[in-house]
Amino acid sequence: MISHQQLVEEVASRSRLDDTEAADAAVHLVLAALSSRLDGPRREHLRQAVPAHERGALDRGGAAAAGPAARLDELLADVARPVGATPEQALFLARTVVCRLTAEDIGLAADLRGALPDEFGTLFAEPD
Repeated sequence: MISHQQLVEEVASRSRLDDTEAADAAVHLVLAALSSRLDGPRREHLRQAVPAHERGALDRGGAAAAGPAARLDELLADVARPVGATPEQALFLARTVVCRLTAEDIGLAADLRGALPDEFGTLFAEPD
């Protein structure tokens, strides 16, 4: 499992965010938006795969469950809106977080891909 510090530092570096606080907030936004689109068992699988510090974001996402039929553009809006990011920036952040979390956990990647509509497949491609 990736550590909290490593996840935040990679998001900050790849996304060119000013500081780790902004990267930490981005990680939480992505996880909350993603978890709101998962059913209970898959949300729990994700919970087990993330560092303890990030698990609160999954609770917030689960409480606001949007349902598995939600579209990718809605997830990106959920990530972008609180920080004033563009959909493209939100996609880059989401891809970075998802790819870092699933890089060493093929089972998690397969579980998430199976739970989400096909259009979410772009989240599993390394960002440029």
